Amino acid sequence: MATGAAAFAARRTYAAAATVFVLALIAAFVFPQLDKAINPGASQPGLVTYLGAGLAMLALTALMLFLGLRNVLPRTAIFFAAAFGYSALVILVKFALGSLGLYAASNGQGFFVLNGLSGYISFPGLAAIAAVLYGTAFFVLYLFFRSKLHRRLGIPLGIENRLVILLVVMFVLAVTGSVVFLGIFGFIEYTLSLLYVGTVGILIALALLAAIALCSVAFREATEQAAMLRNVTLLSSFAWIGLAFIAAYHVVWVVFILTLISLWPLKATSAK
Repeated sequence: MATGAAAFAARRTYAAAATVFVLALIAAFVFPQLDKAINPGASQPGLVTYLGAGLAMLALTALMLFLGLRNVLPRTAIFFAAAFGYSALVILVKFALGSLGLYAASNGQGFFVLNGLSGYISFPGLAAIAAVLYGTAFFVLYLFFRSKLHRRLGIPLGIENRLVILLVVMFVLAVTGSVVFLGIFGFIEYTLSLLYVGTVGILIALALLAAIALCSVAFREATEQAAMLRNVTLLSSFAWIGLAFIAAYHVVWVVFILTLISLWPLKATSAK
């Protein structure tokens, strides 16, 4: 009976996660369209786009964290605040600061790879590469805190298979994106554009450093809870969910950014 109830709860959580993911995709597409309808003469996205998509992502993230707290994540205020804060900063970078920097650089110098048809082709690869970088940083934090937990509990170290599989899948997508979709060239141009727009680039760097700090707090809290309950799956569950969130954010970001450049095309670099 207990097993059946657990299976039903898991299915309900997966169904909720799928619903939230679809709603996030819809929000990433709808809010830029609404912004364009309200401000048809604007040359780039405005507050309706950034606030609408960002707040929608935050609300959906909070919902998924709440569902996770009820099932597999640590149930402490510190963990929730740190995990939510980390997610909020990633959303800020992906759905606001990064896009602001992109359009600021477009107005200042234009683009070669990210402009026109090549932009539509390169952005999915760019997103896959960025997802691997985010995921790798997250995975390294997980391995660090996992080794501490296993030493405290006297458990032999081993790698969680499903986490490795997810990271490998993300890596394969990144390699495919870099080779097939010009992702590596788009990633380089995107990164250089953020360096070109100094203030936004600095804000992105600070936000990512703060995100790493909050993520470390969440991992530490999950480690303490796992040690107290002698339940290592508490930590691995957070790592699994965290990597899934990173992958989902970048898929939604592809829809978001392709919608933006379809409504407000980026400027091409001028030949000199």
